[in-house]
Amino acid sequence: MIALTRRLLPTLIPLVLTACAATPSRPVAPPPAPAPVQPVQDVTIVPKMIRPPAPADFWSNMRDSFGMQGCSADPQVTAWARTYTQRPNRFEQQINEVLPLIIYAHKSAMQHGVAGEFALLPWVESQYRHVPGKKNRPAGMWQIMPETARTLGLRVDKNYDERLDITKSTESVMSMMRRYYDDLGDWRLVDVAYNAGEFGLKKTIDKHGGPSDDDGLPDVPMKANTKEHLVKLMAIACIVRNPERFNVRLPRQDGDEALQVVQVSNPQSLAQAAKQSGLSMDDFRGFNPAYRTNKGTVYSTLLLPKTAADQYKLGPVDPVADVADTASPADDVEDAPAKSTKHGKAARSSKNAKAVAKVTKKPAGKASKAEAPQLAIHKVNNGESLWSIARQHQVSVDELVKWNDLPSKAVKPGQVLKLTASR
Repeated sequence: MIALTRRLLPTLIPLVLTACAATPSRPVAPPPAPAPVQPVQDVTIVPKMIRPPAPADFWSNMRDSFGMQGCSADPQVTAWARTYTQRPNRFEQQINEVLPLIIYAHKSAMQHGVAGEFALLPWVESQYRHVPGKKNRPAGMWQIMPETARTLGLRVDKNYDERLDITKSTESVMSMMRRYYDDLGDWRLVDVAYNAGEFGLKKTIDKHGGPSDDDGLPDVPMKANTKEHLVKLMAIACIVRNPERFNVRLPRQDGDEALQVVQVSNPQSLAQAAKQSGLSMDDFRGFNPAYRTNKGTVYSTLLLPKTAADQYKLGPVDPVADVADTASPADDVEDAPAKSTKHGKAARSSKNAKAVAKVTKKPAGKASKAEAPQLAIHKVNNGESLWSIARQHQVSVDELVKWNDLPSKAVKPGQVLKLTASR
C-alpha cells in the first residue's frame, strides 16, 4: 500500500496544483477610500471661560508714546515734578478736571505722529485754561500768538477766535509740531522751537551746532525761560511716567467724558445748541470757547463730551421738558453754592450748580458700624446735565445712573439725585 502511494504521488501532485489554479478566487473588496480632509481654517479656539481683555489703560498708552528722556534727564526735571505735586490731592484734582482735554490732545498727537509729551504741553502753557486773547497777546490753552495764528491759518476776529477753538487749534499745533520734528529731528528741540521760534533756533544751531547725543537737556544755547519751559514739560511727563514716586494717583478714564466732534446740520444759536446738548451755557462755552459772546451762531461743528453729544444728536429739546413734572422732596433743603473749578472748560456758576446737602466723605472701611454715612443728594437746576453734575461732585455718569435707577441719561430741573450708593 505504501509502495502504491509512493508510485501515485508524483502523478497526483500536478493534478491538485492544476485544479487549484483553475478554481476562481473570491474577489477581495478594496479598502474603503479615506474621507476627504477638510482644509484647516486659521482660527483660534477660545476657551469658554476666557474673559474679555481689560480696556486699554490711557496712561500706559501715553507712556509708550513718549519720545523724550524720563525723570533722570536732569535734576531740574525731578525738582519741578516735586513742585507740581507738593500738594498731591490738589494735583490729582487738577489732572482730573482737564483729563478729557489731555485725552483729546493725545489722540491728535498720535494721528500726527507727534511724541506723547506734547499732549501735556497746555499744562505748561496755560494749565488747559482757555485764556482769552488780547491785542498782540497769546490766546487759548496752547497760548498761540496772533502772528502764529495767521501762519497757521486760524481765524481771529471780533466774533470768533480759532486760537480758542479746541479742535482747530489742537490740530494746527500738532501739525506744526510734526513739521518742526521733520526739520529738527529732536523732540526736545521741537519744544524749544515752539517756545522761542523755529527760525531763531535754526540760526543758533547753524552758529553753534546741534545738541550732543546726550539724552538729557540739549546743550544748545537758549534763554533761561525757554530752558525752563522744556524742563516743565519733561517734569509733567516724569510724573505721568512714575506717579507713585510722587505720591499721586492719576485719574481713570471715563468714556462718558470723552470729547467728540459733532456736526451741526443747520445753523442755530449758542443758546439753542447748549439746550439741545443738555449743558449749561457755562459748560457749553467751556468746550466751545472760541465764541466771544453768548449770542453767536453755530454753523459747522461743536466739541462736546460723549453724554452731551449723544443727547445733542437726539434733536431739539421739547420746551416742556424744562419744567419739573412733580414737586421735589428736597424743595425745603437749603441751597449751597457750587465749588468752582480752575479749569475754564467748565467754570461752575453758583446759580447753575446747587448742592442741596452736605457731603460727608470718609475713608473706605473707617466708618463706624453704628453710624450710617449721610446720604448726599443734588437737586437738578435749569441748564444742568447729568455730565455736569457728575463732574461737579467727582463721580461718574454711570454711577449716577446706577444709584438713581435712571432709565436714560436725561434729567429734568427739580429732579433729585442721590450722589452716593444707598446703604
